[in-house]
Amino acid sequence: MRNPNRTANKRRAENEENVRPDTLIVANSRYGSSNQYTQWLIDRLGADAMSYNKQQLGYTSLYRNIIWVGAIRDAVISNVHMLWQNHHNFGLDGKKIIICGVGIGDPENPDYFNKVMARSGCGPEFCSRYILPGRIDQSRLRLIDRPQFDKFLIDSKRIYGEETHLLVNERAADNYNGVDARALEPVIQEILATRY
Repeated sequence: MRNPNRTANKRRAENEENVRPDTLIVANSRYGSSNQYTQWLIDRLGADAMSYNKQQLGYTSLYRNIIWVGAIRDAVISNVHMLWQNHHNFGLDGKKIIICGVGIGDPENPDYFNKVMARSGCGPEFCSRYILPGRIDQSRLRLIDRPQFDKFLIDSKRIYGEETHLLVNERAADNYNGVDARALEPVIQEILATRY
């Protein structure tokens, strides 16, 4: 991911750009789906981006729009709580904040959506919220992550209910890949609307 302070400034200088982008994307990815969505957002919006790092979250204060793209783990968008805990310190009140969770559940299922957002602490007064289709390839799981993923597949019934439990187990067995640039269109349009 691009460092918003160093790499992005160098890129703008090389392209003779004088204006700092208005949007920062914070990507929290372990296996690449969130990074793929982030790259598509960079390409479409000319945004800066950084990988999640607790010590560098203060960079969010430099931008008008913040897009958080993180994996959904046990119905929680990874590390988004750090943004909520520090939003006053970073001066994020009044800024456009978009939260995107990436997971293997059905983004169109309201029950799945509501459970993820409730557990992630994303209040509607705070931000726009989206769930993007992710992917799973169990052969790529690191050895340390396998027991946690197996536990998730069992616990998904308790966390999400029967319908989502059956779906995520089926998708896990099939090595589901739903990552799709078209899923970002509402996010892109929401940012573009702030530029008119």
